[in-house]
Amino acid sequence: MNSRQTRTKAKVQFIVEVDGGQPWGDQAVLGTMYQQAKESALNTIRNALRHGDQNEIHIIGEPKVIAVTTEVDP
Repeated sequence: MNSRQTRTKAKVQFIVEVDGGQPWGDQAVLGTMYQQAKESALNTIRNALRHGDQNEIHIIGEPKVIAVTTEVDP
């Protein structure tokens, strides 16, 4: 008997908005603020995914399906 398994997957993109850090003083360097904000946002997302706490994450716009693929075992 020749049994083949088919799996179909989809990839979806969306934009999230995350609070990106702490307040900075008036002597803060712009490049440093950008870097710290990026790191803070990534850590917020990682922690939310790990622990399920999504209070600081907001989905912006509509999800966009970018690919649908089908795999068939030989």
